[in-house]
Amino acid sequence: MLLPAVAKRLWNVFRRVFPGCNTIAQATAFNLFFAFFPTLLIAVGFATSRIGGRTDLFNLITDLTRFLPPGSQQMLSDFLQQRGPGAWKVVAVGWSGALLGGTLVMKLLVEGIHQIYREQDTARFLGRQFRAVLLLLITFAPLAGAAVLGVLGRPLRLWLGRELGIRAHTHALWTVLFPAISIMLGMVALTIIYRVASAKEKTWRHVMPGAVVATLLWWFVNVLFGFYVRRFPYGVIYRGLAAVIGLLIWMELSVMIVFIGAAWNAAGAEERAAAPAGERIGAEARTR
Repeated sequence: MLLPAVAKRLWNVFRRVFPGCNTIAQATAFNLFFAFFPTLLIAVGFATSRIGGRTDLFNLITDLTRFLPPGSQQMLSDFLQQRGPGAWKVVAVGWSGALLGGTLVMKLLVEGIHQIYREQDTARFLGRQFRAVLLLLITFAPLAGAAVLGVLGRPLRLWLGRELGIRAHTHALWTVLFPAISIMLGMVALTIIYRVASAKEKTWRHVMPGAVVATLLWWFVNVLFGFYVRRFPYGVIYRGLAAVIGLLIWMELSVMIVFIGAAWNAAGAEERAAAPAGERIGAEARTR
């Protein structure tokens, strides 16, 4: 009985996400791409400050560009070399761009989740703006941390090992700890987004399964995509557009995975609503 139930849930998830969310996912990835460089400006601003100079943060940012999709190295290197002495100005510009782009990303994510749940957004224009900004401010740090540890965990571990002189057994422990922290941060951020985005979800417990599914799936796809871009000759085919296309594909895959997690929760909500009254009351009592 378990296998048919899982197959039914997967089919329900698939038909909620595809093809209805494809356009929203592409728009979200587009805005996420433009929010990427203002966010990098924030990192560059801190790297060129006194604190960043003491910690060699700028050289770390430069080194980490090697692990982005092919072609990103030259593009980001040129971008980083334009830094100036006014670090606070760079940070201010970065925060402005990241806030604008990130707010649009959150609005599109909420719109996609509403479409998945087949519900109307009753919030007014100002309410939608405030909700998007609030979600961005709350989830920015955990999402950024999950992305950095997930994509750049290995070079970050190597850098910390060189800087702090970490022994081999401690380095091996961090090899397990970094992915665990990344998964935990992603789960926290997605749980908040799923809980706030849908009016049908009344408890945190009901949105956690989708956050777990999305985070684990993102980690798995991220590993496969990293292997793919290292083997696929992007530079030969797309030339100067290789970095842009690689980042856009990775971002769109990430957005679709967020929608898959939301669809998992939506399918669960539909099953709970269709359950007999006795079973539904018992399930609600167990969540309290």
